Amino acid sequence: MKPLHYLIFHPDYARKKTEVKAKVLMDDKLTDWQGNVWVDEPCGNEDPFVFSERWLYSYCHATQLRRKPTSKSSHVTAGSYIFFCSGDAANKNTIQLDTVFVVDHSAEWPDNQHGIPEEFQQDYKNNKSERWERHFKYSFLGQHTGKYTYVSKQWFDSKDEYSFLPISQNGDRVEFNLGLLTSNIQSKIKDKVNGKYPVTLSEQQKTELLKITLSLASIKVIGNLKRQDNNIKTINPDNISCGSKLVKFGKC
Repeated sequence: MKPLHYLIFHPDYARKKTEVKAKVLMDDKLTDWQGNVWVDEPCGNEDPFVFSERWLYSYCHATQLRRKPTSKSSHVTAGSYIFFCSGDAANKNTIQLDTVFVVDHSAEWPDNQHGIPEEFQQDYKNNKSERWERHFKYSFLGQHTGKYTYVSKQWFDSKDEYSFLPISQNGDRVEFNLGLLTSNIQSKIKDKVNGKYPVTLSEQQKTELLKITLSLASIKVIGNLKRQDNNIKTINPDNISCGSKLVKFGKC
């Protein structure tokens, strides 16, 4: 079955410029790096969650994606590309990308929210697991419903297709004017941007978007991310505040 690709809009208020140490590709050479990426703030579900060996995407618009094959139609499967961009920037005809997520496989949640996908059972209700504390637990706090968790393909697995965070030469997110895209993909994006619905991309449109992204990315952050902010706190189910800040549920 052919993969199905998407462009996902997510809100800028939840994304935080965050200093990290990570492995990156610069001029196609693997190197250690310290700099800024744009990810969800702690104290709310971090989605996609990029601070694990394989990145995870479970909630933000995920239930709106075509997940299972119907007849011979495409669906999100191995090899699907999911591009995450700022919905606020898209309102101004700008594509501002922070994550290119390549799907390795999807992990199905059990029915009726009894646990999390089997391959992550070691993380279930494990307060020593960052995957639980910063990602999976939020389905059990009334924020989202888990159905599928998409697990990323990383450069360490496959050097041909892999997930990365694109950083421009000026150290910011990769961004470009919508006018750089061909008319058919522009029309798709403009049709979906008001409601912030996921935009389906054909193989050709995925290639077009990826080619522009790669041309503007001086750095590709590919893994081993560690926050340099040591004051990360996670939500206690009995107390949904984080320090003095009230957590915003339902980010997408």
